[in-house]
Amino acid sequence: MESTTAHLLGLKVMRLTKPSLATTVPVLGEKWDMLGKSLETQFISDLRTPAATPNFSTGEVLALPQSFGMIFLGETFSGFVTAHNDSQELVKEVVLRVELMTPSQRLNLLTTPTIGQIDGGACEERIITHEVKELGEHSLVCSANYTVTTSGEELYLRKFFKFNVHKPLDVKTKFHCSSEDEVLLEVQLQNITPSPMFLELVSFDPTSNFQAKDLNIIINKETESEESVFGCENYLVPRNTRQYLYRISPLSSVQTPGKRANVSVGKMDIVWRSKFGDRGRIQTGQLKATVPPLPELACVLVESPGIARLEQPVKVTCQITNNTNRPMRLLSQLERPPGSGILFSGNTGKVHSELPSNGSMELKLTLIPITPGLQVIGPVSFLDLLSSQKKYQFPSLGQLFVEQSSTVTI
Repeated sequence: MESTTAHLLGLKVMRLTKPSLATTVPVLGEKWDMLGKSLETQFISDLRTPAATPNFSTGEVLALPQSFGMIFLGETFSGFVTAHNDSQELVKEVVLRVELMTPSQRLNLLTTPTIGQIDGGACEERIITHEVKELGEHSLVCSANYTVTTSGEELYLRKFFKFNVHKPLDVKTKFHCSSEDEVLLEVQLQNITPSPMFLELVSFDPTSNFQAKDLNIIINKETESEESVFGCENYLVPRNTRQYLYRISPLSSVQTPGKRANVSVGKMDIVWRSKFGDRGRIQTGQLKATVPPLPELACVLVESPGIARLEQPVKVTCQITNNTNRPMRLLSQLERPPGSGILFSGNTGKVHSELPSNGSMELKLTLIPITPGLQVIGPVSFLDLLSSQKKYQFPSLGQLFVEQSSTVTI
């Protein structure tokens, strides 16, 4: 129990934080206005007023914080704890403890070994740090056990210091199903702090069952280096929002033929710096998305030149995978719908060897581009001769850019 005796020690907690630039309110006056001229002269003589730009409100002088300030989730709280002997008596066997009570747990931040003694008017100081990982009200519980030397009385002092932890970013996520085997993740980040922040890292960390591609990176053709679509100035001012996009592809072990699955795909990792370089970091929980069902028969373009010359044959390779639990005997059909800019060279209606369950085979095709521009490779269809001639259609296997031939024939 706490003693009702007047304590000789006093406990204080101060937050260790960086200063800010001192600001002023410019005072302007007309030349003929004596009062305005006097106020302007007094304003210019203020130490906070910048000499080069006196009418600019932000000065060149750093100001120490006058209040506890705001603490945001993901930042590191640093505090300065002091036990001061307010009397002239000697105290001994002093033990300082600092605990942090969060909305869900109680953490021990400091337990000092027994301090021999604190002379009258002297003090003991300690620095505590803690990465804030929860929102809501937090309480610092500072306590001290000590013994009065003259009387031998053992006293116990405890004080509470409360502060709130605020949300720095508003993170919204949305999934879009782009194809049978891909999902697009859209992430919106909004700065809800009163100050600008520098986004040091924004990344998506997929689980082991998924692979992800960052669509926010472009290749600079001049330097052949990767650059952000947002440019080199990666700042986010208050109330502004940014959108990030990621392409997520599930591995075959996640997908089930004919069934959609709601599974965890990964989490966002965000690191930022405040205007004076203080670091903050938050991670979202595991994001869940509905994975499209695994198709019974998959046909993927695995080898293609990407660019072809007009009327010059080009070879591509497709990989065909049987995702069912039964074998297939496939008959391939190469089609050319009206308006198609690509012809298939070779015989259609070819019967392939039996494709076992979960097996794959390669299909090599020869194409002849007849129209310049971006052309679609397809359509291609397959008939399963072992399953009542069930038909599988693939309208598009990929795209091929066709260039105009450099030679002109007469």
